[in-house]
Amino acid sequence: MRKSLRALGAAVAFATMITLAGCGDGAAEPADAEQATDQAQTDAPSEAAADLSPEAQAAADIVAAASTPVDEFTAPGPAVDGSVLEGKTVYYIPATLQVPLLNIVGEAVTGALGEVGAKVQVCDAKANPADAASCITQAIDAKAAVVVSTGMPKEFAPAAFDALLASGIPWVQAFTSVEGDEDPAQVAYVTSDNVLLQSWAANWVIADSDAQAKVLVIKLTDTPATTAWADFGILATYENGCPECDVEVIEINSGQTDRLPSLVSSALVANPDIAYVQSQFDQFLPSVTQAIQSAGRDDVKVVSVDGLLSTLQDLESGRNVAASVGFNQNAFAWYIADAAVRLADGEGAVVKLDFPFRRIFTEQNVGDLTLTPEAQATGEWFGKADYQAGFLKLWGIS
Repeated sequence: MRKSLRALGAAVAFATMITLAGCGDGAAEPADAEQATDQAQTDAPSEAAADLSPEAQAAADIVAAASTPVDEFTAPGPAVDGSVLEGKTVYYIPATLQVPLLNIVGEAVTGALGEVGAKVQVCDAKANPADAASCITQAIDAKAAVVVSTGMPKEFAPAAFDALLASGIPWVQAFTSVEGDEDPAQVAYVTSDNVLLQSWAANWVIADSDAQAKVLVIKLTDTPATTAWADFGILATYENGCPECDVEVIEINSGQTDRLPSLVSSALVANPDIAYVQSQFDQFLPSVTQAIQSAGRDDVKVVSVDGLLSTLQDLESGRNVAASVGFNQNAFAWYIADAAVRLADGEGAVVKLDFPFRRIFTEQNVGDLTLTPEAQATGEWFGKADYQAGFLKLWGIS
């Protein structure tokens, strides 16, 4: 496989920051694969094609399993006392609020913790270790009941996070890894497993192209975490699962988005054989659409991760987006809130939490969805499970 990887060293340096469990989840077939066996013929992107290569068939099987909705809520752990956070303040520290996803999750965390009477204070780390340290210091000085950080491993601001641990304040680390070295009595890890989600998108490309894809990957380099998600979720999937794929990489951070249309357009013009663009997140899709139009290309398929409403509407309409991987962002926020309650109550973290509400959407299943803001808010795209009622009962609120 030929690759244009201009900063693979960053991935190697960060390899020690994520657990083997996290990396393994990114490469493995989803746990519900057996449940999805009967759906393989209808959900796989290449279901009409015969005699797929072994690499493409393996990828198609993963896509089929990942297309399955979740219809029942399973409690992540034993019941806890939600009232322990009543009147308390929880700090929410996102890596950067320039990423729309972290805004959405922050608002949902605020709503979920509001159910137990907690107040949420938001402090933007601005993708800057110094700003992250300032936010953590504010939380410590304010004697926060819990600190929730998103998209930042401890190594992003090590001295500040060491101070947080020394303070004894419970810490929920979200969007980093499945597990870590910290004491589960004080630190919880909650992740949608972005390595896994990014690998699903790559597997869709492999299956759809019969393992012959020429793909342009847009890699977000805001933090070591976003870099690792691309390296281990996207690039490693092509490396290991598609030796004949030709992968070119554009590296970008959230503050450089204005440069992206010209970068993508130039790549598409220079290499007319590129048939796929894999955007690490939906935030880049407007730039990708603009670039495809500027390049005069109408033969490029786009795949992305986040599963926002506008992306699925694009997919349903048959425009640029051909597949979208998403997770129930509202449900994810409730799992973060549950982790905060557990730590505050002294129950301790759920170790190796397996967040269930994630799914890949293709032209085979997007037509079954109600594509409205209301449907997006309820999370019904991911199944019928009533997780909110489940958590309220678990917290003793209902």
